Amino acid sequence: MQDIQDFLTNAILAIATVYAILMILDLFAGLVQLWNACNHQQNNTAYSVNDKQVTDQLISPASNKPVNNPESLSIPVADSTAPSTTDNIDTESLTLLIEKLPQPRIRTAARRLGIADKVNGHYQRLAILRTQLKAKLTSQPTEVARVLSEMTLPTSTSRPKVLAG
Repeated sequence: MQDIQDFLTNAILAIATVYAILMILDLFAGLVQLWNACNHQQNNTAYSVNDKQVTDQLISPASNKPVNNPESLSIPVADSTAPSTTDNIDTESLTLLIEKLPQPRIRTAARRLGIADKVNGHYQRLAILRTQLKAKLTSQPTEVARVLSEMTLPTSTSRPKVLAG
């Protein structure tokens, strides 16, 4: 009788130990999958930001070969005569502003510029949003400058604080 009781006690301990080990292994496997998914998402985001820059660089300038049909060649006059508006934008100060803005304003600016602040129902990390905003700053500086200026301007509904004296 004592042998059966010892056997059952040892069996219960073995089952509990095996169950605890399986739970720990499952926890670590889930953490590894989560880590890989986060790395994969960051890599995809970084590549999607760089893809636009790469395609812009791959576009070759017009060749100097003579054209048989001069009417088919169209050269935009605005590009050669109008001064560029990107020269007036201080991108360095905007980059510093992007680095210093708090999280809610970064997320609002990203949404206004068409950058998704949520992916698969989860908020993107702030560093990723800042990287995407900087990439958008290089591709569309006037639009980013407009949105960031709206974000930093004081609103008309805000009241100045009055100190009681």
